[in-house]
Amino acid sequence: MYKLLIADDEQIERDALKAILNKSIDSILDIQEAANGREAIVKSQTYLPDIVFLDIKMPGIDGIEAARAIREKSPSVSIVFLTAFNQFEYAQEAIHIGVDDFIIKPSSETRVLEVINKILTKIKNQRTEENKKRDNELKLSRVTGYMENEFVYNLAVTGITEEKFTNYLDILDMDFFSGKAGIVKILYETYPIHVDSINQKKVLMKRSAFIIKSKLEEYGFVTLFNKELSNLYFFPLIEKQSKMDPDKSNAIDLPKSLAIEIEKKLNLKVIIGIGLSFNNPVKSLKSFAQAKAMLGNITNKNLNLDKNSSEGIFPLNLEIDMEQAILNGNTENTTNTLQEIREWFENSDLEFETKKRSILELVTVLKHAAAYQLPNGKCIVDENDMKDAPGSIALLSGLNIFLNELLEQIASAKEIENSPAIEAACLYIDTNYLKDITLEETASHCRLSSFYFSKLFKKEKGITFIDYLTGKRISRAKKLLETSNLSIKEISACTGYSDPNYFTKVFKKVESVSPSTYRNNKVLKQQ
Repeated sequence: MYKLLIADDEQIERDALKAILNKSIDSILDIQEAANGREAIVKSQTYLPDIVFLDIKMPGIDGIEAARAIREKSPSVSIVFLTAFNQFEYAQEAIHIGVDDFIIKPSSETRVLEVINKILTKIKNQRTEENKKRDNELKLSRVTGYMENEFVYNLAVTGITEEKFTNYLDILDMDFFSGKAGIVKILYETYPIHVDSINQKKVLMKRSAFIIKSKLEEYGFVTLFNKELSNLYFFPLIEKQSKMDPDKSNAIDLPKSLAIEIEKKLNLKVIIGIGLSFNNPVKSLKSFAQAKAMLGNITNKNLNLDKNSSEGIFPLNLEIDMEQAILNGNTENTTNTLQEIREWFENSDLEFETKKRSILELVTVLKHAAAYQLPNGKCIVDENDMKDAPGSIALLSGLNIFLNELLEQIASAKEIENSPAIEAACLYIDTNYLKDITLEETASHCRLSSFYFSKLFKKEKGITFIDYLTGKRISRAKKLLETSNLSIKEISACTGYSDPNYFTKVFKKVESVSPSTYRNNKVLKQQ
């Protein structure tokens, strides 16, 4: 629906325009009136019309001056001048202000409807484009967030080659000089309100990430996060164009500074470990190992926690070791870490129920981590035997069984990775690549979690989902450039890109030349 303001000092003219519009235009929700330029300016600021009809000759502030004031406050409003035959000397000024059209008084019904329909079409198109732009920005934000999660996951858990590292930075539009690894353990039990649901924890994790990102920006870092795992993994990097000295960044007590900032703003205690700087991506795992070691060295005494909250803290290095062993599906590392957990359990002076609670919290963390490796993104291994365990032997035996079942599920998932799921995904892309499809939609079509689907697609096809989809679209675009007279804008729309500028950018990245240059080169070659 649209709002219209009619400003004319003659009541009869206002009534005539309203009668025409009310009779023929259903999409105008509301029409308001102003008897002079000053009233038009005031009403436009409170009423916020989409269209303003302004009589040029009004007592006091005339239509030209009113239009200038209205346009200054509302740049997107559509303005139509109401004028007599002898007032075309105002045309140049009207063009300067950005007036949409003129209506000659006395107003004819045909002319009024012609002008209003033209303006309504323009506004509809603008709103459609704005909605598309918002949708594209939202989708881009989702893709960027997903790539960020995956990038930091690879840095922290599986390691990364220099080529893959460069590809991620290219997609994220970043220019790497040096970086360091960070891990945050959020102590949810210190939050003033009881936190027991996954959603509550995710909210606190996202808020903590925002605070860390903002604080690190003050030190000159650009920061990437994985906010999907049980602990918050992050990667502060310095870009090449930054004037920051990496040696100075090492002198800052970042863990303490960030923990204080989070506690001040969220009233939530966290433990943060940060590794040393690296400028070679293959050293990322070493930096994350240093961050993990720093966490392991932090004692309850350092945290200044009360007795009840400090009692339940499981050794952080063991938690992270086990989480990463499960994420990698590594049986040997899982067994070794389980032995360390047994030793902690036997040597700890804590009461059995306190240690049991710590083990059950670890189980929750591991189920969350394992879900990333499973096709549907859900871990259904049962831990009820541990919940009911009456003593240490039963509890640790239950943990051993739980871990074995977890690893078996992950191994089974890897064994069926040559299933037809990815071929089904490729068929879906081949059929729908001209539409605005996303990784999430394609994964859902294959009944796989987004994370698992992305990893499986890359393993099966050797390229990412985005690269595969882009290849299909650019191949189609090249054919159209070679065989049709369609404009670049039309070809963009025909190949799944709603924004011609973005299409041109992608085409140039793939083919090293713009679409126009590609077409011209083909024409010259044919001649």
